[in-house]
Parts: sequence; structure tokens; C-alpha cells
Amino acid sequence: MNKRSTLVTFASAAVLLGLFNINNSLTVKADTVEQPAVGQRNTQAATTNDQNNKPDQNQAQTNQNNDVATDQAQDQTTQNNTGTNTTNNTNNQNNTGVADTTNTDQNQVAGDTTQSTSDNVSNGFSNTSYSQNNDAAVYKLDPQTIRVLQTADVNPKDLTEVQLKEVRKLNFNDLDKDTSTRWTYDQYAGVAKKMIDQDVQYRVPYFNAKKIKNMPATVTRDAQTGKVAELEIWDSWPVQDAKTGRVVNYKGYQLMIAMMGIPQQNDAHIYLLYNKYNDNNLNHWKCAGPIFGFNAKPTDQEWSGSATVNKDGSIQLFYADVDTRENTNHQKIATVNLKLKVNKKKNTISIAKRSHRHVLFEGDGYHYQTYKQWKSTNKGADNVAMRDAHVISVGGQRYLIFEASTGSNNYQGENQVYNWKNYGGTPKQSLQNFLKVTANDDMRSRATWANAAIGIIRLTKNENNPKVAEVLPPLVNSLMVSDEIERPNIIPMNGKYYLFATTRLNRGTGDDLWQQADAKVGDNVAMLGWVSDHLTYGYKPLNGDATVLVASVPFNWRTSTYSYYAVPVKGNKKEVLVTSYMTNRGFASGPNKRSTMAPAFLVRIDGDTTKVENIATTQGDWVYDKKSKRKSMIVKTIRGTHLKGEPIDHSLLEKA
Repeated sequence: MNKRSTLVTFASAAVLLGLFNINNSLTVKADTVEQPAVGQRNTQAATTNDQNNKPDQNQAQTNQNNDVATDQAQDQTTQNNTGTNTTNNTNNQNNTGVADTTNTDQNQVAGDTTQSTSDNVSNGFSNTSYSQNNDAAVYKLDPQTIRVLQTADVNPKDLTEVQLKEVRKLNFNDLDKDTSTRWTYDQYAGVAKKMIDQDVQYRVPYFNAKKIKNMPATVTRDAQTGKVAELEIWDSWPVQDAKTGRVVNYKGYQLMIAMMGIPQQNDAHIYLLYNKYNDNNLNHWKCAGPIFGFNAKPTDQEWSGSATVNKDGSIQLFYADVDTRENTNHQKIATVNLKLKVNKKKNTISIAKRSHRHVLFEGDGYHYQTYKQWKSTNKGADNVAMRDAHVISVGGQRYLIFEASTGSNNYQGENQVYNWKNYGGTPKQSLQNFLKVTANDDMRSRATWANAAIGIIRLTKNENNPKVAEVLPPLVNSLMVSDEIERPNIIPMNGKYYLFATTRLNRGTGDDLWQQADAKVGDNVAMLGWVSDHLTYGYKPLNGDATVLVASVPFNWRTSTYSYYAVPVKGNKKEVLVTSYMTNRGFASGPNKRSTMAPAFLVRIDGDTTKVENIATTQGDWVYDKKSKRKSMIVKTIRGTHLKGEPIDHSLLEKA
């Protein structure tokens, strides 16, 4: 036997041995965590005290890298190119050498992408064909890659050399670095498909365009000019009970804090509004003025957060402190204690005192990206965030859930493009999506920078002047998939924790998917959801892929909605009330149509599934009861959501 034959035989034997032992190799775990392994807790530094009475005992880094600056930038006040590119990005996407890259089996999502591969050999080519053709040696593929190609029913000879080069870089064995749940590419595609299909289980209800009006309370003194102006309103949240999430009855009133500002100006500040508790009339809301008074500067903004009531009756507000001096959005999670004055005779509420205003958290660099880390990367493509803090109290401890980006522990980068676990779905779907992403320069770039996360920190017990007691790993990350998952909030219900957040698909990697949504629907916004038995880990996607709501009308119609926020319904363990703002900012749907409070609506929850109910309230309703229903706010078809003069260049209206 000559030397060449000997080497080939040896290679063949090695491949066979590798295939025989493949079941003993490390397989890809599912993207949710049932129980956190001890080795996954990554305590880079000792945790602080106050760790008794925690709902979950996973340890996390508490040392904050104080010399690292912070921020996470993202202009959430614009719609970011939605509705502008309505053609599918087909460049380099149809040359993958495999089947159609869109997901066709949405019931198999986020699972173990290499599980039971030995049972699926008959679906591809046989081990014998591999040994005979010495594919491993010829194509320089390792055994695990061969097995994935087998189960994906793809022969390496059908791949181009460019594709083979990419496939060789795949990483199947990247260990979980913390307890974070992954929102995978396959799940992202599932949300997109439900949006494109306009599945009524998830579609935002059709609201009556003729009934929508500007909110009277937003005609008030502007924080920057001090003069009365017609403001628009967008992200808003009620003062809630931190334990239950229910809207607080504060001395007979319901309180709301909202971002407001003059349209088409750099004017973004938070205001206090109030109404009698359980009053469903939009006209009855009043504005107590900007939280931090007047003479505000456009360079110093306040973005969204949450608020609760302390034991002494004061309001603890959490918000995003945003510095725009470097022409970026340097975001920091901040807090302030507010004491209110209630005059029931005059039916007025005012802010009597502000105290203990300070920045709470700017990222630690390890679990969560800092402003300094972000500045060292591509600011044009790389979105970051440190905002939207939502307070929840569990076991006597207060926590903040917030939007962030992952830190060095599991960071953004080109290596995430090759992390097999980020793709999810079946091996065939994963391979199709991988080849699609790596064949398109824009999608590869998006995948490289994408690292949105929903974070969590534990606060000290000083309610009026809290500090950070413990930094915990993210609840959810979307590495390689999305760079924006915002406005997270958690509702405890039926012994579980329901986590909700909003996103725009065009902040994600799938150009073809969000462009299809834009072409058909005219928008690509969605509300996502997960559920867990534990506060700090173990979140599983609702409805298989985290879809809760999908856009139903174009972004430049009066009835478009965004910034969804769910609150519990008192005495109801099956439904949540979803609020949002309506009409995109800057007169997106035409003159005088300012952003306003949208009608709220109900979403039914059954375990890990949800369904949109065709029930709406008046605009600006936070407290739901039987009096809240307004049949007049709902229309049967999309035609009723449209006003004369609004764009109609999409297929949904044509088919209505």
C-alpha cells in the first residue's frame, strides 16, 4: 500500500470513529435554562451582602467597573427606516445551494439543533457514502459538522467553496456563559412570519381611525421653553405596586409618567399626569408638569422607566438619564424620590419635593456593555442601550429589569455569527439561515453587532435612596439576532413571571424578513414575551418564538401603535391590559396628528400561550373593568383604520 493510500485509509478510519462517538460529544443545549448550573454563574467578583431572601440564589458579579464609562445609545424616538425599503433584499441570498431560507416549520423553534442526529441519518446520505468518498478529508470538515450536514440533508459537494469556508468556522460547542435565555434567529423569523401572515392570534386590533384624537392634557407648558405648546406623548407608564404590578390607587387617583415634547424638535422629557382612579375619560387627564421642572436642555433628556410607591407614601421613579452632548445618546439608569401634594378640593396634584436624584447603573462591562466599550466600536452599526428600568419586588427585595447590551462575558462580534446556538430551529433551518446571513454583507454586519439583552440588577433596601446591591446575568439575550429589545416589564401571575418587551424587526439581522413585513404590512414592530418559574433565570418564549403582538397597519397611519406595555387586570388571572402610544412622532400620518395615547386592549394568557382579544377601551385607559369596553373603538377590517390621504401602497388594504 502506498503512502497516499495509507493516509486516506487512516483519515477514513478517523472519520468513522468520530461518527461512532458523536453521541458522546457536547451537543447544543436548548435556549432556555431549567436550572442554573453552578458552573454557569460566573462570579467574577464577590457579591455584596443582602443576599438572604432572594427568590433565586444564582450568584453574579457585583463589582462595577467604576473607571469604565457608560451608555447605550439608541434613538427610540424615530421609526428607523420602516416602510422605506419595501423590496426584498435578495442580493446573494438565493445562491446558498440549499432550500428556501425562510422558515417553513415554525413549530420547531429554539431547540437543540443537533439533538438525536443519529436517529436522523436516514434523512440525509449514509455513513457509508461518507466513508467511501472520504468527505471529511476532502472537504476538511470535522465530524460534528458532517453530522449537522447529514441531518440538514445537505451534501458538501453541493456547497460552493465560499460556503464550505464559512461552514468550517461553525462553532457547535460554545458553552453557556451564564443563565441567559437566547432569542434565536429562528424565533426572530417566527415573529416575522406571524407578522407577514397577519395571524389574528397576535395581530394588534384594528382601531377606528375616525375616533382617535390628540390627548388634551398634552397641551401644557413645555419643559424646555416654559411656554404652553401642543406636545406629543409617547412612552408612558403608570405608578404601580412593585409586588403585583397593578396600577396604584394613589389617594383616589391614578398616576402616569410619560415622555412628551414638541413635535419635530429635540425635546424629550418626562412629565407627571393624573386622573381619578378608574376614570376612563381621556379628556379628564391633567398634567402636573415636567418631573424636573422647567428650563430643561435638549442635551439633557429623560427617557422611559417605571415608578412605584414607597412605604412612606413617596413615589420612587426610575428613568433613563440621557446625555446627548457628544451627538450620541449616553444612557444611564437613574432614580429620584418624589413627594406629591394632593389637593382634593381643587382636584390637583403637584410635585412638592424631589430628593436623592442620582445615577444608579451605567453597565459593569462584564454582563452589560458600557458607554466606553461602545465608543470603541462601530457607532454607525452598533446600537446599545441602558434604559427602560422596570421595578419589581420579590421576597422583600426590589429588582430592576432593563434594556441593555451584553458585556464582555458574552460579547458581540464576528464569532457570534458562527455560534450555532444563536440560530435555533432544526439543523436544516439553522444551516439555511447561517448560509443566508454569511452570504449577505449587510446581514453579516448586523449579526456581528447584535447583542441586545434584557438585564436585571438587585437594589439595596433603602427605598427612597436605593443603590445597586447585585448585578445579575441577563434574563434574555439576542446575540447575532437583534440589537434592540426595549421597554421590558414583568408581571407576576399564577406563580410565574411573565416578561414582555417591544422590538422592531429592522433592528435585527433578517433583512429579507423585515423588508417583507414592511412591504406587506407597512411596519415591523412587535411585542415579545417569555415566561419563567423564577425571577432571575429560566425564561421560555411564549408561543414558541416569543411572539405576543405584531403590527397590523403601516407606521405612517394614524392608528399605528408602538411601545407596548402590559399591566395586570385586578381580579383577573388570565388577561393583561396592553397600552401603547398611537401615531408615530413628528406628524408621521399628517398635519396636526400628534402622537397620542392609544386605546388599550386585552391579551389572554394560558400558560405559555397568548391570544389577542378583540376588545378595546377608550384612549389612555390603565385600569380595566367592564365599564372600559368600547365597541366603537374597534373596526372589522383594515379599511376602518385608514384615513383619507394616508399612504395605501401595500397589499393589505387592497385586499380588504
